[in-house]
Formats: sequence, C-alpha cells, structure tokens
Amino acid sequence: MPSTGGAVGMTDQERLQPIYLENIEMASLDMGTMNFGGSEIFVNTETTIINFAKEIYKRGIKPELECFDKGMIDTAFRLLKRGIIQSPMHFNLVFGVKGGINASIENLVYLIDSLPHNSTYTITGIGQYEMPMAVLSVALGGHVRVGFEDNIYISKGILAESNAQLVDKVVRIANEMGREIASPYDTRKILGIT
Repeated sequence: MPSTGGAVGMTDQERLQPIYLENIEMASLDMGTMNFGGSEIFVNTETTIINFAKEIYKRGIKPELECFDKGMIDTAFRLLKRGIIQSPMHFNLVFGVKGGINASIENLVYLIDSLPHNSTYTITGIGQYEMPMAVLSVALGGHVRVGFEDNIYISKGILAESNAQLVDKVVRIANEMGREIASPYDTRKILGIT
C-alpha cells in the first residue's frame, strides 16, 4: 500500500505520485496537519485532504485514513457527511508520534470507541510502542500495521532484519492469542476492496 504522506516539504503533486502506479488497491490519506516535533510541521489542509480523496477515489483506490489524534477522526466524519469520503471507512490509528496522541490503553480505547461501527481499523505504534500497541489491537479485535517505516527494532536494542521479521512476530502473537490471520483474499473482503 503506497503512502501519500511523502515527506515534510514535498508538494501535493509529489505526494500523490504513488497512486498513479499500476494495480494500487489502497493508499494512505492523512486526515490532518500535525507537528512532528522541533520545527517540522506535516501540512494537510482540508483542501489538500479533499483533493487527495477525489484523486484516490477517481482511480478506484480505497483510502486508509491516517489519524494521529481524535480531531482527525472528526474530520473523516465531516468529509463522509459531505460525500467526499465513502463508507465503510478504514482507519489507521497511529500512536506515539511527537505531536500526536500518546500510546496508552486509555487513548486506544477512546479512539476505537470514536469510530463508526461499520468501519475497520488498523493500529500503528511508533518506535518502542509498535509491539505493545499491536498486542492491544489484537486483543481488542483490530488489525495491526508493523514495518520499518514505524520501527526498526524486533526487540529492545536489537535491530530487525526485515519487515517480514516484524510481521512474523505479530503473527506469532496473534496465533498465541487465538486470532486467525486473514489471507489476502479475506483481507480484501474485510476491507471492502473488490
């Protein structure tokens, strides 16, 4: 799944480039502006969000709504009511980024309870919060995102060798907790991708 997040300072057109690749089924859609600590600001005006959503839907791509705090979920609801974002929505709730919501059980439950009942969600924990938030998501019936974009360690002080190693760890945890791992076919069905 390509990201339209890009990097701080990129133009909107530069950030949209990945959706023009062939056979893209999903792409990230950041739902608001946030401070990344220091002097870095990740700008996503409502106009940018709307323009990105229109381009994403025009190409038949399902957006993954990236939310770093509750206000971004509220933006998704507003844009749903305006017909810009379509239901059912899929959210990626991100915890532990400076300037975003802290990684805690209370915050996780709060954000999940803020989602519409017919939506799906993935939990992302940044850095040291990746695996603790993954475990909580599995326990609460949600889905998990892991990978080098968010964390480079397999355990404290030990670098992961690959994204696959991080995925394998979550699969092992989910299996131990009695959660079935979705096949690619089942994943598309769960997310409403046809």
